[in-house]
Amino acid sequence: MNNKLILSLAFTCLTILTLTGCSSFDGQKVRQEHVDYYRQQLDKKADDLLLANVTLEDCLRIAMENNLDIQVAEVQQRIAKLDRKVSFSQFLPQINLNYNYTAWDPQPEMVTGTGSQPMHDKRIDEITWQIQMSIFNPSTWFMYSMHKRGEEIAEIAADYTRQMIVLQVTAYYYYCLGLEEIETVLESRIRAAEKLAEQLQDYHTEGMVFAWQSDQALVNLKTQKLQRLHVHQLLEQTKGKLLIIMGLSPLNSIELKTAILATEPQGTLEDMFVETLLNHPQLRIADRKIAIERDNVKLALANFVPSLIGFANRVNTNDGFQRYSSYWMTGLSGVLTVFNGFANIYEYDAAKENVKKSALEREQATLTLLLEVFRAYQSLELAQDAIDIAENNFKVSSGKYDQVYQQWREGLVDASEMLSVLAEKEQAQMIKINSKFQHQLAIATLLNAMGKTKIDFEENEHDG
Repeated sequence: MNNKLILSLAFTCLTILTLTGCSSFDGQKVRQEHVDYYRQQLDKKADDLLLANVTLEDCLRIAMENNLDIQVAEVQQRIAKLDRKVSFSQFLPQINLNYNYTAWDPQPEMVTGTGSQPMHDKRIDEITWQIQMSIFNPSTWFMYSMHKRGEEIAEIAADYTRQMIVLQVTAYYYYCLGLEEIETVLESRIRAAEKLAEQLQDYHTEGMVFAWQSDQALVNLKTQKLQRLHVHQLLEQTKGKLLIIMGLSPLNSIELKTAILATEPQGTLEDMFVETLLNHPQLRIADRKIAIERDNVKLALANFVPSLIGFANRVNTNDGFQRYSSYWMTGLSGVLTVFNGFANIYEYDAAKENVKKSALEREQATLTLLLEVFRAYQSLELAQDAIDIAENNFKVSSGKYDQVYQQWREGLVDASEMLSVLAEKEQAQMIKINSKFQHQLAIATLLNAMGKTKIDFEENEHDG
């Protein structure tokens, strides 16, 4: 190889390293660039994804594509896959190319009798190909098996992350729908309260009611408006949380479309227990953790046996004093640990204990999941009963209000009693709306506890 070319390449590499090391970090500039880029990305996502009438499936699909927790889990999944591939590379031969340039000044010479003669050329280029391959190394197989289980764990963990995101989106979605219905009810209540306040003000002018009764209607009107403002702010905050889970800016607007109500999972509680034990991601992950710990035991055992590596080196040199300008060097290398302070024995004992620990952790996770399913099952039963009671209560309070309102129109009851009955009816309506939301949330929670949350969504056609 040309010496000038070698020096040029070395100088170029040195210059790049020097410039890289001397580069400075401008924190303010980096932060400003991130802010500008982030705002543009959020606006672009909102323009591309948000629709006028967004269904629950739309929200879930957008969240699957943009949620940051899901993206982190997917990156971790890809990393685990790459780790497994790196581990597999240990089964393949490793080939390295080394280049060595040596120059002596003065040229080394060897004394011979009364004189001397050069030992080798003053400048030598030497290229060496190094090839080695593991011939017998059991730990390589066990490491590969562990990384393969790790890849499976990352895949299951990514799916479980998606399930948890589906649960969060579903909860916030139905919560928003419930708040929107409550806001609609409050709008109706405010209109009725305004009309009632005007009527009582006229009655007070005519001397038909006391001043405090007219003031009571005004206070009721202000209370309704304040409650509507509170519900509206809560609705906007909840929509912001929903947008964040979807990977969008919480400041964007979103209009939700009434969703089709979910159906309850069928089967007995025992059937749900069995399905949970068979399919829940946490238990599937726990199974693979135990398998990894068992491979760790085998890996500890492998420390007691020798490892063999075969190697072959091909050397090319331009040294004129060498008889052969190229030659092969082959061999076999073996390593056996004879004594390391009993560390290998203790590592083996510790690996066996870790297997027991992982098994106990799986049993604990099993019991916890069964309890979660049991609680979610009971919550669903209570939610269904609450819907029935809320509907009956609203029906009774509505009938009572109609009767009292008619009596108030006829002057048989005062305004205070009529307002009290009206508040009772409106409270019953709020409870009815909330019970419907709680029922949907209970269904989603039970499905999640069983590990059955759906994470694949078909494309839907959107209106207008």
